[in-house]
Amino acid sequence: MTFRFKDNRASDGVVLLACIGILVGALILSPPQPGTHSVRLGSLSIPPMCTFKNLTGLPCPGCGLMRSLVSAMHGDVDASFSYHRLGLLTLAYIFFQLLYRTVLFLVPLAASYIARYGRYLDRGIILLGLLFGLNWMLILVFGA
Repeated sequence: MTFRFKDNRASDGVVLLACIGILVGALILSPPQPGTHSVRLGSLSIPPMCTFKNLTGLPCPGCGLMRSLVSAMHGDVDASFSYHRLGLLTLAYIFFQLLYRTVLFLVPLAASYIARYGRYLDRGIILLGLLFGLNWMLILVFGA
């Protein structure tokens, strides 16, 4: 019996482009200056734009994530952690997705060898989502 892998090049390409876009965006933007909460694109200041927070007054599970990713990509780990506890973990997940999808996209024959790592990434996004929910509850209950 032969096992065949579905050709998911289109979805792999979309995930790959999303990962590249997030990482390039985080490199192009400048981290917030001390005492501010806005990332910058050149001289243009981009304020936090959380629709959930604007509507409810409560932080969303991802509040501060963009600032965290931008700070981490510029090497400021302390600031990254202060903006969002899961920013570094999210960045690591994006890097692993980038690596996995790049191999799948460029070397489709490698799919049979690296498929199990894709399953780990699938479970990883579920775990990351649960951690985001837990982190959000901690922030809402304890303000921490």
